[in-house]
Amino acid sequence: MFGKTQRGVSERPKQPKQPWIPKWFVTLLVILIILSGAVAFLLWKPWAPVQPRTEVTAGQDQEETNKDYRFYDQLPKQQVTPIPEQAVPDTQPKNVGVIVEAPSQPTEANTASDAVETPVATSYILQIKSFTDPDSADAKRSEIIMNKLPADVITSHEGGKTWYRVISGPFTTQDSALAAQQTLQNSGIDSIVVKH
Repeated sequence: MFGKTQRGVSERPKQPKQPWIPKWFVTLLVILIILSGAVAFLLWKPWAPVQPRTEVTAGQDQEETNKDYRFYDQLPKQQVTPIPEQAVPDTQPKNVGVIVEAPSQPTEANTASDAVETPVATSYILQIKSFTDPDSADAKRSEIIMNKLPADVITSHEGGKTWYRVISGPFTTQDSALAAQQTLQNSGIDSIVVKH
């Protein structure tokens, strides 16, 4: 009985097990993975040169964004060259610059014949340059400020034109005005000392 099959009963042929996922689905999945990898590689374009990013959006104009802040562009372009020690003299000459006196404007005290003259505190300014363009005057003002000197732009109307005069100061002593003039001269900026 054991080991023998009964008569009339036949053994069923064993059927192969069905896989959980059909073969056609696995093939389709592999093809999709390969295609998505190829598309990602083509979009990445590692062989293409890198394009620099522009910080200005499409709605803004480059000139508009830097109109009031030109000194930010000038600062990196400015070259600083140290002066060799042997080129600097041991003693500084006194009163090297030319000092121009500003024209005095008559006041009521000056026009009265019996008025006593009162001493007026003397101050000095450096007159650098006059411009008809306010942006050029502001650029020159920023150069002076980069030399750690006070600077200002004075607007005046002469001959039907508007002039923007760049000055530095005021300085209380003649020596401080001449030292500031020398600092600007070392940076390539010419100026005139004006006594007020």
